[in-house]
Amino acid sequence: MTSSKFHNAFTLAQGRGALSANVAVLLIVTIAVNGFLFAVGWAGPAATAARKMPMVPSDYMVGLIWTVLLGLMGAARWVYVRQSGDSGWRSWAPYALGAVCIAYPFYTSGLKLNAAAYWGTWLTIACTLAAIFVLRARDARSPWYLLPTACWGGYVVSVMTAYPAM
Repeated sequence: MTSSKFHNAFTLAQGRGALSANVAVLLIVTIAVNGFLFAVGWAGPAATAARKMPMVPSDYMVGLIWTVLLGLMGAARWVYVRQSGDSGWRSWAPYALGAVCIAYPFYTSGLKLNAAAYWGTWLTIACTLAAIFVLRARDARSPWYLLPTACWGGYVVSVMTAYPAM
């Protein structure tokens, strides 16, 4: 019975806990990945100093920013399913975007400032825009929840361009 309620809340965005279920899944994964990054030394004061990127907040703040952004991705899915009634493949676009974002620290060799980080940020922006257009086809509200991810990506690319790795 409980698994049926979670299924309805998570996949069909029905019931009282639907928003919580959609947001919580991405938040739990994000918090776990942030904990891993700090535990292995890929994030933290020493890692920030090694990157030498002015105008980028500390790793703690970046982790908080990504936690909020991934929470918004979960909320975008919930709004999309509630507004459009579609729980098919299009509704999972925010989660696909979340997977790309969560993979970022791993394919950049631990958040190092390198070509993979630069092009990975462009990939994140492209995937964000693709998810926005996929959701926009059937709902006008949910894509707005993904826009902050594109803005953050644009900011990071502008800082990487202004202060290239040496």
